[in-house]
Amino acid sequence: MISLFEKHKKVKASLAFDYKGYPIQNVLAVDIIALVYKKKSFNVRQLINLFSTRKIDIAQEDKILFSIGNYNRADYYELLKYVRTNIKSALLDLSSIKRSRTISFKNIVIACRLVFFNNVELDFSSKVSLMTTMIYCFNVIDYLEKQNSSSIRSFCSFCSNLNDEAILDYYFQKQNIPTYTLQHGLYFVFDTPPIDAITYDNLIADKLLCWGQYTKDEFIKYGIDESRLVVAGYPKKISPLTVLINNNSKIRILVLFARALFDTNNLALISLLAKMPLDVEIDFKPHPSLSVDKYAILASEHGFNMAPSGTIQELLNTGCYDCSISYNSTAYYDSYINNCVSLRYKDKDADNAVDVLDDGFSTIEELLVKMQLVSKSKESQELWNNIEKRLNYILGYGVNKYACLQNTN
Repeated sequence: MISLFEKHKKVKASLAFDYKGYPIQNVLAVDIIALVYKKKSFNVRQLINLFSTRKIDIAQEDKILFSIGNYNRADYYELLKYVRTNIKSALLDLSSIKRSRTISFKNIVIACRLVFFNNVELDFSSKVSLMTTMIYCFNVIDYLEKQNSSSIRSFCSFCSNLNDEAILDYYFQKQNIPTYTLQHGLYFVFDTPPIDAITYDNLIADKLLCWGQYTKDEFIKYGIDESRLVVAGYPKKISPLTVLINNNSKIRILVLFARALFDTNNLALISLLAKMPLDVEIDFKPHPSLSVDKYAILASEHGFNMAPSGTIQELLNTGCYDCSISYNSTAYYDSYINNCVSLRYKDKDADNAVDVLDDGFSTIEELLVKMQLVSKSKESQELWNNIEKRLNYILGYGVNKYACLQNTN
């Protein structure tokens, strides 16, 4: 993985080009790293990029402007809604702006030269993919440069890494309008950088609104100037953590699996859980990228169950679970936030994200020892007070300083 991360930086450097004041290698950073890591490949439908743009019209109001890309995820809209509470602002939802036809032979020529006549270490199909996206970005920039945004006080992108929002960040920076971007998952510096490392390797906005001090400390360690990092808090409504008693006849566990990249590791975790000697009930909650049918079969084979439908928060708020077990997922922190201890499976591929408690295990013997935390969580308010302090540092639990967006001095 380290060699792939270095390759992505090399490819990015080979594409360094300033297009009308927009560093195109940064605008395309997510596409570049996705191609290097083989998380993206050329699709013939990308050819439409050769003849398309997105006509982004900037609202002419004396407001703070937010943007969100083509995610179409309810949880992201909820996060954005929380951040915008009590802030006079407008929202630029890029998913509602359809592609428009346009053609610029000049942009096609520039992109072809950059991708095919430089020493870009990508295979041919990846180069074609990158070239088509580059042309689209040039076209978007051409349209955006015709806009007037003098009335915008500050701009906050949901994620300044993705190309449309990266373009918007540079657009406002050119006009000396302060730019911010949001954190939408736990950000930290990886020992072995996966594709997610782009969050700190390509920070485009002037400032990142971090959840907690942990992310700020991590990014400073990587080399990002402290002045660009603002601890703004966990962007969801939270409640105090307290001792919760349920009347389950058996210990009931919700298993929160990692994304499809770690499917093999998930299967190893299932094999470990099958050795559990305790009288427990285990429910599987697959990551959205996993095959539900496959995990339903695995659950049935081992005498486990599939969790009812609903978000992690909805499931935990039923009070039916005594604890969760997680692997390489921010759902680990979601569990603690929702008043449920989470035990974290760790193997050679486990990430190095910070622990809330000493709750990690690798073997069935270690898991049985960590299960003592479940009992303690039902009787010790002091434990939950300590968990709140850890979550405050890691996630900004109980902090809300997003009003800083209104201070544009």
